[in-house]
Amino acid sequence: MDDPPTRTSQRPPSSVMKHITFTISGRPAESPPRCPGVYRFLDAAGQALYIGKSINLRDRIRTHLGPQAPNTRQHRLLRATERVDCRPTAGEAGALLLENAAIKQELPQFNRRQRALRRLWSITLEPAANDYLRAELCCFADDAADIRAAYGHFGSRYHARRALERLARAEMLCPLTLGLESGRGPCFQRQIGRCRGACAGEETAAEHNARLLQALESRQLAAWPCPGPVLLREAPAAPLHCQPAEEWHLLHNWMYLGTFTGIASARRASTEAGLMFDRDTYRILRGVLRDGEARLFSLDTGDPVAWADAASS
Repeated sequence: MDDPPTRTSQRPPSSVMKHITFTISGRPAESPPRCPGVYRFLDAAGQALYIGKSINLRDRIRTHLGPQAPNTRQHRLLRATERVDCRPTAGEAGALLLENAAIKQELPQFNRRQRALRRLWSITLEPAANDYLRAELCCFADDAADIRAAYGHFGSRYHARRALERLARAEMLCPLTLGLESGRGPCFQRQIGRCRGACAGEETAAEHNARLLQALESRQLAAWPCPGPVLLREAPAAPLHCQPAEEWHLLHNWMYLGTFTGIASARRASTEAGLMFDRDTYRILRGVLRDGEARLFSLDTGDPVAWADAASS
């Protein structure tokens, strides 16, 4: 009697790295460099299959190239890969920004979760005719200049609305006054004792507005604290031969506008509104700039820029 067939999951892991070659910015290399940067797994046609980043490219890529169980996502990636190209950066911030931008531009097959340009939905407040503040759900699709008046960052309108509904219930705010419900007279929540009566004239606009603003205070998005575009400079203490000696990242209104070799080349870039405001970029920049140690310079004058305390809270 023949032995039963071996199940796929029981096969020993295999390595497929023997056919993969390495390049650094398109030039042949024996191995990835030990520095920060972005890497691309490329197919035979040179199309990006996967894009990643690391503070140590060699170590990170080695974790990809080790033995893999057959028929896994990682195994399929390696079987399709002909070359791994590395793009060294001057620092970690550049790697984060370049990876995020590259994934959204090149749409690699194995970066499905990160490919979408994630718009930032938020809550804004507008005064109504009766002086009560009314909540609006807005999408910063093109510009973030008015972000200073926004609260919370959400991946969709649905999630922004659900957050506002939960806030209203927790703080006994009036859903009718906020614009979450339509109709006249006291809202249903007032009838069951879960609203303090703004809809029935029992809570003044000043009182309701104050409670609303206090409830939203911890969710307020950071305003862009600079008067205009700035350059974030990165320079490694001892750059490798393949690593940039310095890089200048152009930033404005929480948008990443590109990486340049110097101030002069950055000034030739466009900083006009109309570029997409991306939720991931906002989060990256908040993390990079929070500690206050980033070296920032005005695009217009080249003078150092002090990062406002309000942006690092």
